[in-house]
Amino acid sequence: MSRPLLGKDRQILWAERLKRYEDRLGDDRGLVVEGRLTRMVGLTLESVGCRAAIGGQCDVVSSNGAHIEAEVVGFGEESLYLMPTGDIHGLEQGARVIPTGRVCEAVVGDHLLGRVIDGAGLPLDGLGAIHSDEHRPLTGKSFNR
Repeated sequence: MSRPLLGKDRQILWAERLKRYEDRLGDDRGLVVEGRLTRMVGLTLESVGCRAAIGGQCDVVSSNGAHIEAEVVGFGEESLYLMPTGDIHGLEQGARVIPTGRVCEAVVGDHLLGRVIDGAGLPLDGLGAIHSDEHRPLTGKSFNR
């Protein structure tokens, strides 16, 4: 038979529980409502159950745990329409769709001079990874009007 918790033991127990909740609340995104993949036509993915703005990014999680990045390109009454930016092999109906709260960005800076990159900003020239803390959204404002 277990003994009842004494004052100090009870304090430790509550402190541990509160720390777990505090860690969960520390996520910058706050409460994230996940959706699920309902349909795929060509490369367009349709999901229900979550909300995100046009240009926003979502992670689509396949049944094998792979994360596929996708951009919100449209919406309907209850649906989001997504365009994947990576390999879609292994996606199944019902896959989790998680809005990330991010938008598509590009790495910028002088370190890109002379480098060859793909559409996602990944190096194609075999010269190693590109490291930068400077990013700019792809949906920036025009400055030459």
